[in-house]
Amino acid sequence: MSTKKASLFIFLLLFLTGSMVSGQRDSTKTRYNPYKMNYYLDVPISVGGLLASKYGTDYLRDREPKNIERIVSFTPDDVWWFDRSSARIDPEKGEKALNISDYFLRAGMWSPLLMYIDPKVRDIWYDFALLHVETQAINATVYLAASIPIPRLRPFMYNPDVSMEKKLGENTTNSFFSGHASVVAASTFFMVKVYYDLHPEAKHKKLFYALACVPPAFTGYLRYKGAKHFPSDIITGFAVGAATGILVPEFHKKKYPLKIYPVSIYDSGIGVRLLYTLK
Repeated sequence: MSTKKASLFIFLLLFLTGSMVSGQRDSTKTRYNPYKMNYYLDVPISVGGLLASKYGTDYLRDREPKNIERIVSFTPDDVWWFDRSSARIDPEKGEKALNISDYFLRAGMWSPLLMYIDPKVRDIWYDFALLHVETQAINATVYLAASIPIPRLRPFMYNPDVSMEKKLGENTTNSFFSGHASVVAASTFFMVKVYYDLHPEAKHKKLFYALACVPPAFTGYLRYKGAKHFPSDIITGFAVGAATGILVPEFHKKKYPLKIYPVSIYDSGIGVRLLYTLK
C-alpha cells in the first residue's frame, strides 16, 4: 500500500472517529447491527496497521537484493516449475497490465463504499467504516509480516533479457506475496461477508462469493503478466486477502454463547440448563 493510500485511509479513520459521537446513537430508530466494536482496541489496531504499512512499504521499496553479483547469472531454470513461466515474461511488454492492475487496486480498496447504497449499512456506517479500515490494516500487516522476512526476488530478476539497471532498481525483493491481489480480495470478500451478515435471509451466497473471486483473480493475472509476481505469490495473496475479508467481520460479530433455560427435572422440581453455543 503506497503512502498516498495509507494517508487516505488515515483520513477516513479520523473522520470516522471524529463523527462517531454525533452518529453513534439514535434512540428513535432501531438498527440491526450484528457487530460489536471495541473502539479502544479496534481504532489503535487500524491506525497502527496503516502506519506500519506506510513505513513497511518504504522499507521494501528501498531494500536491495542479497548476492547482487549472482543476479547476472540467474535464469528461469533457477525457479521451480510451478512458477517458472512468469520468469520468462518480458516486463516491458507488461507495463500496460501493471497500470491496469493499479486501477484495480484502487477500485478494489474503495469498492466497499458502494455498500452505502444499502440502508442497513448506512444505519451502522461508523462500524462499517471502521471494519473496512481495520480489515485493510490487518491485511497490510500480514503482508508486511511475510514480505519483510521473505525477500523473494521478482520474476523479472530471473530473466536474462532484462537490463541490470532494472534489476538493481526499486521494489525488486518483495514478490511474496501479491499485495494487489490481497487488497482486492480483502475488499470483495469483505463486501459479501458484511452483506450476508446484515441480510441473513438473503440467498445465493455461494454465487456472490464466487463473483468476489473474479476481481482479485484478474488483478493477480495482470501482476503475473507484468512479471511482478509468481503464480504462488498471487495464490497466497488471494487466500490471505479473502481470509482477512471474512474473518475480521466474523470476529466482531455479537455472540452470546452462554444461555440459561429453566427446565423441569422429572418430578423433583425446577432446575436450569446451561447451553454453550459455538457459532
